[in-house]
Amino acid sequence: MKLNTRISTITANIASALALAASAHAYAKGFAKVPPYLQNENVVIEQPKVKHNIMFLVDNSGSMYWPVGNGDEHIRIKVAQQALNSVLDKYQDRFNWGIQGLTNVYAGKRNYTLPSETFNISWQNMKNRVDAMRPYGYTPATRRYYEVAASAVMPNIKYRCQKSYIIMLSDGDANLSCSISDEKKSNKTFHQNFNYDQNYGGNDQNTDLPKDFSSALYSYSKTNKYNTPDFQTAYEYFGPSPMKNLNTQQLINVCNKEVDGGHGSSYWDLAGTLDGKPGGIEFFSRTLSTKDIKTSGKDAAGVSWNGDPSIDPEGVDYSKQLVQTFTVGFGSSLSKDGKAYLARAASRDDWYFNATKSEDLLQAFDDILKLIEVDTSAALIYSGTGSTAPAAVSSGIPELAATVHVDSSSWSSRIEFDKLASNGHRQEQNPKTVQPSFANRRTLINTGSAVYDIARLQGDELNNAYFGIADSVTPDKNRGEWLDLLKWTARIGKDSDIANRAKTQDYSQNYRIRLQGQRDLGDILDGSIATVGEIQHNRRRYLAAAANDGMVHLFESTGNPDHPYDLKISYIPAGIEGESGETLGKALKYIAKEDYPKLLANHRYTVNGGFTLRQTDPVGGKSHTLIFGATGQGGRGAYALNIDAVNDDKPEATLPLFETPKGEANTLGYTVGTPQIARISVNRAVDNAHPLIAEHVRYAGFLASGYRKENPSDAANETALYVYDMLGKEAGSDNRTHGDTVGKPGDLIAKITAPKGIGGLSTPAVIDTDFDGLADLAYAGDRGGNMYRFDLRGKTPKDWKAVQIFQGSGQPVTSAPAVSRRPNGSYVVIFGTGSEIYQNDLTNDAQQSAYGIYDNPHTENDTGFEAATRDQLQTQTVSEDKGFLYVSDHSIESSQKGWKIDLARGERITVKPTIILRTAVLTIHSYTRSGQKQTTEPEDVCLPTSSDRTTTAKTTILGLHADNGGALTTRSARFTPDSSARTDNGKTFLANGVTRNGLLNFSYLDAKRVSENPTSLDGEIGGSGKDNALQTSAAIPNNRCFSEKAARTLLLNATDNLDVQGRRCGIRRISWRELFF
Repeated sequence: MKLNTRISTITANIASALALAASAHAYAKGFAKVPPYLQNENVVIEQPKVKHNIMFLVDNSGSMYWPVGNGDEHIRIKVAQQALNSVLDKYQDRFNWGIQGLTNVYAGKRNYTLPSETFNISWQNMKNRVDAMRPYGYTPATRRYYEVAASAVMPNIKYRCQKSYIIMLSDGDANLSCSISDEKKSNKTFHQNFNYDQNYGGNDQNTDLPKDFSSALYSYSKTNKYNTPDFQTAYEYFGPSPMKNLNTQQLINVCNKEVDGGHGSSYWDLAGTLDGKPGGIEFFSRTLSTKDIKTSGKDAAGVSWNGDPSIDPEGVDYSKQLVQTFTVGFGSSLSKDGKAYLARAASRDDWYFNATKSEDLLQAFDDILKLIEVDTSAALIYSGTGSTAPAAVSSGIPELAATVHVDSSSWSSRIEFDKLASNGHRQEQNPKTVQPSFANRRTLINTGSAVYDIARLQGDELNNAYFGIADSVTPDKNRGEWLDLLKWTARIGKDSDIANRAKTQDYSQNYRIRLQGQRDLGDILDGSIATVGEIQHNRRRYLAAAANDGMVHLFESTGNPDHPYDLKISYIPAGIEGESGETLGKALKYIAKEDYPKLLANHRYTVNGGFTLRQTDPVGGKSHTLIFGATGQGGRGAYALNIDAVNDDKPEATLPLFETPKGEANTLGYTVGTPQIARISVNRAVDNAHPLIAEHVRYAGFLASGYRKENPSDAANETALYVYDMLGKEAGSDNRTHGDTVGKPGDLIAKITAPKGIGGLSTPAVIDTDFDGLADLAYAGDRGGNMYRFDLRGKTPKDWKAVQIFQGSGQPVTSAPAVSRRPNGSYVVIFGTGSEIYQNDLTNDAQQSAYGIYDNPHTENDTGFEAATRDQLQTQTVSEDKGFLYVSDHSIESSQKGWKIDLARGERITVKPTIILRTAVLTIHSYTRSGQKQTTEPEDVCLPTSSDRTTTAKTTILGLHADNGGALTTRSARFTPDSSARTDNGKTFLANGVTRNGLLNFSYLDAKRVSENPTSLDGEIGGSGKDNALQTSAAIPNNRCFSEKAARTLLLNATDNLDVQGRRCGIRRISWRELFF
């Protein structure tokens, strides 16, 4: 795999490219349809020419002459032939075909493909083989599956990109892997008919084989066992079975399955186990679905079976060649054990189809081919690590960290948990990662007027109009489509069932079928993943993720190491509004539409904003675990939930806390960014007084107004900070046990409008200046480049006000600032400019900057206060030397109000800086989009004929001295090696940063940071975590040096970590109020 897994070739058709260029979201016209890193496109003129292999393994035992049963008098073999021919008529030469029977018969016509014909026969001749199928003999299903896989399917994979499938149909229980003849007589004869391990020296011939089996491919006689090269290769691949070391008597003991008056193997003919290893077809099929078949050598195109990253489409994994198996049980003869056997034989649990009637079989084949069609026709789009920073599952260096992986061919995501070593680096493990479990999910939908558990809906609660579903031409024919849409969204039942109803009941659209592994989560792009709560099973209790399937997903930790978290609740804030009557609920139908993944321009944002998680200090006798989240480009609103309700019997009544207002009362823009949570005082004695902590305290949610229109000067853009009551309860220290009700969740405590605001407010940073646990200030910027201080120290919320501390010059601030606390109690407010939100941002190379603005909220107020401007700031510059970046070290003059660094053209800062001691770590992204197109027509069938237009991304991680924005010394926190040191005018400086390919983000891990308290060393208080009790006199933490040596690292979403080091202090008091953290 390439080092740069973040930026990957996106393939779409020409229509996608044109639509993307003219991207026009119905309710957010200027938003990019997908983030810039997903617009690294390769416009496919023609998909790879490779044809994929499908082998039909058909039960043609004697019982296939019987009627289907259960009142269906059709003959089974005739129905099977009709279904197979229907598939061939529909798909014709789309695939390579092969067919085998459980018993191959030649009666003037063959019912099977010869070795030379396998995957090399016309679809018309395949129909001849189907029509020649005649019932004969028993049901040696396991033996025949192995023989077909080993000698016909595995050897005929010709290309690294070629996919192979076995579709097995059977109408009866498997048998005849062994038999005991003349059982009632003294001269019993034991037959090990399926002598897979070749460990039985007696009569091991495979019975019921017609004379036509004279070719090497099918010659399994007593004298010619499984000794051909193909079978030897297959045996090495699958390995010995538990039957290998059994003696003759033990083999006879296993041959104890009563069937048809004879015997079968309780290991090979049932879905049983022996020595903990599964038997039956599962022994082979589940291995074929996961274990690489071709591990060395080259394919028919002369390319390594492991793929070649230099020529293969990026983001597409050609390194494994597998065989996937679908199974169909047909008719009324299968026992419960027989059905279990076939279910376990399928590669995945939901790839077994039970067909009890003739029409069921036709439908089963149709569903299977649709799944194969989806699996083989998906565009070669981005599949790799998402842009979300990893989420640690506990403080310090956790045992696990969660990373998001995005697949845009299905617009799905996976959350994978990497094990971390004691130094915070990912461990190599087998399997490398584990994922959450999803079997217990419940899905709630909040319509804005009521909340429903989708699984409990009866069909009359809502209607098509609410979801924007058009009525069918035939009145009421698709009346229930809205309910199927919700079931599809909630993953209730099979996608194929809904897709079929869509066609028979005249639904407004066709519904797509998602493959297993692509159904669990929608795409997580700009949304968050985070953890919170008491430690349970060695990790925080809850994990949350926001995705563009319209939901925020809430997980709870488990004791299962294979699935450390289990999805409990998925919540749909369907009433959140966009523009012109659009709602999030009306966007759901687009996500379910059959062609949704085929064009990038189809992509929809739904729940794409960030969120904050908070475990409160006890209020009313108990702690509360909260989430306050935004919908980003998906809507103009936010939601708040009580996560502790995920296990309640009726969470629809207890989980939602509130959503922001709708209709005319909604003045928000699209809430791009991350809301914050903090405790506030709503009644201080006098302005700026130290607040009482005993009462008049609330848990508050801070929400920036966001962006209504793309043009920052549009009057519809409101630049304001909204403050909401999260619980509606008194949260002062005197109310920890009883928590008086003082309102309701969602009450608006304050709306603070920024003076001279431009374009809408971005994510705030909330500050506790004295570390008592109460928020005193907030800082936030706008799209005009301005930075504001929101002062929360007024006597009551109506006295809160905003002051402009920096006057921008049109460079948009779209991420939160960070603050670095200075020794005198003032702050350096550090932020960057740039945007990645709108389609025009991709090619916008206007110069952006990083800023550090001095602000002393203790002495400066709005009376006579003048905001800093660019020309009042010291300028630092960046240079590159031997792969490292160095920043100048100019001191700040007394007349200057901070510092600035102008970035290179095309660079932008859209991520909140991270403060480590007195070092500000900036994440700088850049995109280079070529204007050239070059058409490639490959000879290799694994490569698409394409026209390239590349977008490459790079990330610079830059550490700056917070005070002057300049160079780092050995006394600074830093992540560059000591070998980068260089001397200038007698002073030694370390490199400030590095640039790497790809779009990178990181989480800072500190082995000594064992507290769950969200308050930083500099007083930032609004992020995720667990609150401590309020304090009247709190110690000021040390933010100058590390108290002791420990592992500290930047854990990146992709590529290796950057380890952090810095100055260590002795164990001493810095001042009478400063203690070590």
